[in-house]
Amino acid sequence: MDEELKNKIILAVREKKTPLNELAVKLFISERQLSTLLKEWGVELTKKRKYNTVAIPEREELMKIYQEKKTTAEVAKHFGVNINKAIGWMKQLGIPTRKMKMTEEQKVKFLENHLDNLKNLDL
Repeated sequence: MDEELKNKIILAVREKKTPLNELAVKLFISERQLSTLLKEWGVELTKKRKYNTVAIPEREELMKIYQEKKTTAEVAKHFGVNINKAIGWMKQLGIPTRKMKMTEEQKVKFLENHLDNLKNLDL
């Protein structure tokens, strides 16, 4: 992992208070992936809680959106809920989901390799 980019990311979070979702977009990774890396690097994050009361959609509608969007994260974004809520709906309605099976170590390595490709990124 390029130490300069790693330090830029940490600085953006600690000093500039850049929201994780904005920073993740710039890094072409998900907010969850970014928080996994920050945690691995020893950066403490404040917890944010958003409660959004959205009625569970009909099974057919949820299946259609999932087929169009391809990921549970995109389904969650479509309905304005967090990913756990979307996954919970899918389980409740018996809709199978695709999963990325990686250990935490593999996830961190994958993300660090990805970030190595973004060395000259201006944060």
